[in-house]
Amino acid sequence: MAKLGATRGRVRGTAIPGTRVYYKPALRKVVFRPSNVIRSSEKVLRINEQLEALRDSPEHPARKCKGLPWDKFIACLKKEMKAAIHKVA
Repeated sequence: MAKLGATRGRVRGTAIPGTRVYYKPALRKVVFRPSNVIRSSEKVLRINEQLEALRDSPEHPARKCKGLPWDKFIACLKKEMKAAIHKVA
């Protein structure tokens, strides 16, 4: 279950522990990112809870859009996320 603040992330093995290293073409340089995930809002946690409830269900937005080309996958995912997530105040 997600919680507020920094939580552990999953990082592939790198030379610098706890850091993800990748090349960012827009900046034309290597970027270092921490492996943690920072959740700073109760709203995000409520959305995460709704997605966790659909985790093993075929109704999960990512499963509904599986197998599409990337641009169509993103469009489908946006549409399905709007349908799956109930309004969070």
